[in-house]
Amino acid sequence: MIFIKKLPKIYQNTIDKPIYNNKKTYYIKNNSSKTDNVLEQDTMNIEQTNSIIDEIFNGEGYPFNIPVVIKTNTKIYETSLVTRTNGYLLTLDYDKIRLEDIVSIQRKNP
Repeated sequence: MIFIKKLPKIYQNTIDKPIYNNKKTYYIKNNSSKTDNVLEQDTMNIEQTNSIIDEIFNGEGYPFNIPVVIKTNTKIYETSLVTRTNGYLLTLDYDKIRLEDIVSIQRKNP
């Protein structure tokens, strides 16, 4: 007969403070038609648009912390960028914008 050695219990610390896991959230209000503090420019070409987008994604900090104003033929978006993929920009407001449709893009003045 084989006897198994009884191991000691594992130390369990008592939790004596409130835990707020997943309680901190934020909300971003969608203001897609407001254009305050933005300098209007004429139609940009593809190279200018790509250079501004590269500046946002390759600059310091995270691109979703940089507010931008994107003007297309049909709509004006005031949002932040999440990623650029397959000829599209994905925004923090769950919009998918074709790069070819962009008339102008610029950082929003603080």
